[in-house]
Amino acid sequence: MGEFANIINTTKGNIRQNRWMSLSTIIVISIVFTITSFFIGAAVISSRAVSYYEKKAQIMIYFTPGTPEETILSTKERLFDNTKVEAIEYVSEQDAIEIFAEDFSEEEDLVETITVGTLPASLEIRAKSASDLDDIMEVVTVEKESNTYIEDIWYFEDVVQKLKTLSSIIHYGGIALVASLGIITFTLIIITIGFNIMAHSDEIEIMHLVGGTDAYIKTPYIIEGSLYGLIGGLISSIVLLVPWYMAVYFARGTDFYFWLNQQLIDFKLAFLQELDPFFIGAFVGVQILIGIFLGAVGSTLAVMKYLNLKDED
Repeated sequence: MGEFANIINTTKGNIRQNRWMSLSTIIVISIVFTITSFFIGAAVISSRAVSYYEKKAQIMIYFTPGTPEETILSTKERLFDNTKVEAIEYVSEQDAIEIFAEDFSEEEDLVETITVGTLPASLEIRAKSASDLDDIMEVVTVEKESNTYIEDIWYFEDVVQKLKTLSSIIHYGGIALVASLGIITFTLIIITIGFNIMAHSDEIEIMHLVGGTDAYIKTPYIIEGSLYGLIGGLISSIVLLVPWYMAVYFARGTDFYFWLNQQLIDFKLAFLQELDPFFIGAFVGVQILIGIFLGAVGSTLAVMKYLNLKDED
């Protein structure tokens, strides 16, 4: 118990002696963790967005008003290819009116002008993969050439491809930035611990002479580095979570709030709508554990380097 108390006291003394260096290390770790978490979050959201929009209708076939339903359904059967097509949904003229009325429920005068025959029936095609879109479009184009009932085709390849490109930029750009900042953080931890080791070099030498073990000498510095990581991870969690949930709370009742809620539901991120103890606990826990790990590894490398130099002497 006395040995453990000595280790804790040594750790406190190290931090106090280089308090400004310690503070700067914690600040940098907090910044790095905040940026890292932001880019990871952006990558997850963009990935979910791509997945969601890939499953939405990517090719829409519009038929001339009055096209017999059996003609549309037979077209649907010809176009369905279970190796490439996820689903084909038939939207009748009446369905189109109901969808329009729902989307523009606040524009009553506009809705009243829409009657049967105003909006065309359609087939909404979803591909199993974005890579299948071109093949499906070729089949649809051939169908249009022989099917006089098809009035127009809308192809949403660009939307999906742009989302995928944006997702890739966020993903790879985030990796590069996070890696760079991680190296900076790691280096700063090593430098900070190194300063403390050099400041206590005489004490460490005496410990060696009186038979102090390497483990006893290393432990205060490893705890110090771990503490930097722990505090940095905790601060980062607060910086990210508190503003987010405050923004969601104060946006209640606005159009933005309803839009945001719908997006979070669509992207399967509903746990960001309200305070979720499980998510918050997991998020903070992961931040802290990663911080402790980085701090412990960085400080271990620093102190091992010093001890190796002493052994060489």
